[in-house]
Amino acid sequence: MKIPEPERPSLSGYVQPGGLLAWPWAERRLVDASAYWIATRTAGFPSSRPVWGIWQNQHLWFSSGSLIARHIAADPRVQINLESAQDVVIVEGIAQGLDARDVGAWVNAYREKYQWEMPATTQDVFQVRPVRVLAWICDNTGLDGGAQFSNSATEWRFER
Repeated sequence: MKIPEPERPSLSGYVQPGGLLAWPWAERRLVDASAYWIATRTAGFPSSRPVWGIWQNQHLWFSSGSLIARHIAADPRVQINLESAQDVVIVEGIAQGLDARDVGAWVNAYREKYQWEMPATTQDVFQVRPVRVLAWICDNTGLDGGAQFSNSATEWRFER
């Protein structure tokens, strides 16, 4: 998957001209994350759950037999958030079942990252293809007056 050029996002007028983050900065955080918050759409309230997963080849692989699987079946649009509120990476994407050809890679990568044996199956295992990725750096103290956020906010739009 080709990495698009970074752009400055439109985020309610808070974003100022400044440097854009490089894709390797965002990807390193996606690879190294221990947990990913998966937000799904529902007829009622939005649903968000933490899951373990693998970021590989510009996709997130994760498993969930919970409510997430039912929500994805109804609407495959998801949002992925990492745990950090200072080094922020948000992935908006489309979830689908893991391709059977990728099961071996999924099981091996999961074992390596978490020292946990996953069953070699595609049942309740998903891959998320990014459509849009947002990233920024934020000083949570607020003492910088929002300078890091407003000068680092970056967006990548992937082909649909």
